[in-house]
Amino acid sequence: MTPTPQPAKTTQATHATRHATRFALPPALTIACALALALLCPAAFAATAAAAPKAAPKFSDYPTTARDLPRTGPHPPLRLTTRTARRFTTVIHTEYNQPPNFAGHLRVTQWGCGTDCRNIAVLDQNTGQAYTLPHVDVIAGVMGNDDERVDFRLDSRLLVISGSFNDKPPGGKFHYLWTGQRLELVFTAPLVVELDVPPVEPPAPAR
Repeated sequence: MTPTPQPAKTTQATHATRHATRFALPPALTIACALALALLCPAAFAATAAAAPKAAPKFSDYPTTARDLPRTGPHPPLRLTTRTARRFTTVIHTEYNQPPNFAGHLRVTQWGCGTDCRNIAVLDQNTGQAYTLPHVDVIAGVMGNDDERVDFRLDSRLLVISGSFNDKPPGGKFHYLWTGQRLELVFTAPLVVELDVPPVEPPAPAR
């Protein structure tokens, strides 16, 4: 009797090829997906860029909300968790018990460190946390600039620092937004400096 021929065994590679072919996208659909991704990525970058302010923000651009209101009752114990805050504990403890002056329930305290220089801390009277600017020991003024070195409002979450940090150029006008947990830099502008230079008299005409 003639044996019945058996079908050839399907190898593992053949199975893999059939599996990949079964789930492969048609060429036209593959090209369409690639084009869609190319179009969507620039849109995402554009959306992120659009979120950043194009011009210097104003205090009215970031008003306080209901969640920024001070809580009733005594303040919680003050927490000094940064090196700068622990270094200036006396002035910070004194200012902590004063009325809020920034973003509804915060107290901005400042202390001098020499001629036309200072540093700050932001005291959260709802949580007791003291915040300082990382790696900033000195906020120095810039000669010829009349802007307030540290400017803020009780009804706004925006804080503006005019000057330079740690006596290192360049100076600038740095706009910080209070996020609820820290100051976030949202805009930087050049610092306009007006030098008081006497006018130069024209030379006398020759005789």
